[in-house]
Amino acid sequence: MAAKRSETKKYDQNKKQSDKDTNKIQEPMEMASPQTEPEGRGAFRKLFMKLGEKVGTIKTSELNPDYLNQVKDADTYKEMLCKLAESIMHVLQQNPKLVPEAESKMEFECPLNQDPTELLSVSLEAMRENFSAHIPALEACIRACIKLAELRRSYCKRGRRAIHFIRTFINVDYVLLNNQRQELIKRRQEMDFAKHEYANNPTEQKKESCNKAIAKFKEQSDEVFEALGTIQSKKEKHRIELIKILDEMRKYHNSAAEECFLVCKSKW
Repeated sequence: MAAKRSETKKYDQNKKQSDKDTNKIQEPMEMASPQTEPEGRGAFRKLFMKLGEKVGTIKTSELNPDYLNQVKDADTYKEMLCKLAESIMHVLQQNPKLVPEAESKMEFECPLNQDPTELLSVSLEAMRENFSAHIPALEACIRACIKLAELRRSYCKRGRRAIHFIRTFINVDYVLLNNQRQELIKRRQEMDFAKHEYANNPTEQKKESCNKAIAKFKEQSDEVFEALGTIQSKKEKHRIELIKILDEMRKYHNSAAEECFLVCKSKW
């Protein structure tokens, strides 16, 4: 009964954490309060702009709804891909202590001489005196354990290579996309401030500054849209990698079964 209550409590905690993560995903960074400051401005102007955004004297430009939907989809997909990558690693490496988070190099290969079957081979070696009448069969078991460890280590390496594009999306592509989005947020601030200054003092110089800020914002917006447009083709690569992972599983388990079959044929 106590164990069941503990499992229920753990489930509730995981569910609450999952709900928090979902809520966090639902709001893109573009909807959060501006954190960046325009470059090349004095401290007073930076303070004025920040205060203006807070009290509403500087109007914040609304972003394209299609853009917001696309970045929200990208955020959600990345989070789901992280969960998928971690699930894959747990299948390939069944020692949870060796499985890192998805936002890492995703290296999960068991250290040398620490694989469970390698440790088993050491224990079997210690049993030689007890099984002196069955040394050939015992040696077959030891060889199989060593071979199984080699197969598992190779399996982890090949599995990691098989999810190359998934790893790249999480740790490279998505990071670059977020950097581009942060730059767009900054360009929007620059543009809004330039529009505010021109509206309050419509000189040719202010007009020129405003037009430049608008052009920079559009240029950065196009860059982000271009990056978002590549996600669909990357999803297809990720789908193919799932098939590769399943094939690596097939190869590994077939090879492991062959090694175990050789042991079964040994005479005890």
